[in-house]
Amino acid sequence: MENHGVLLGQRNNDWIAGSIPYEIINPSGDWTAYLPDPEWQITTNIDTMACVSFSALNCLETLVHFHTGKKVNFSDRFTAYLSGTTINGNWLWKVGDSIRKDGLVLQEEWKTEPDMDWDTYYAVPPIELINKAKKFLDEWTVNYEFIDFTKESLLKHLKQAPIQVVIP
Repeated sequence: MENHGVLLGQRNNDWIAGSIPYEIINPSGDWTAYLPDPEWQITTNIDTMACVSFSALNCLETLVHFHTGKKVNFSDRFTAYLSGTTINGNWLWKVGDSIRKDGLVLQEEWKTEPDMDWDTYYAVPPIELINKAKKFLDEWTVNYEFIDFTKESLLKHLKQAPIQVVIP
């Protein structure tokens, strides 16, 4: 199986299940009605190796839709850059920390074009956009924790939030 961007590993100080107070917000645990539109992490020219950013933002887009009734599409490219994605990919915790610290912007504000190469995709976003992203954090609090990969744990935690799952 080919790696498309996930780097495995946790830090000793990463939150694990129980760090965030457990709250059932979707009793069915079924997020299907709130899922975002599909997107590809591969452009015509490159694999962006940003699967961790794409999957994290899919979870957040699902939650925003659930809470507000409005579909949003955050810029995967923006988060991939700010979280430090490399040609080998990225770690879950780096993307999560970047979202919590740097905020988010919409896809329309930092677009991905089909013919981008690595250097264009990972160009530095303008400082105005970096500052604007922090305004997301005025309205939303983003937390994450690692959970056990058991059927019982997955079923329980799906009632609290969509789960970001990676397959190396």
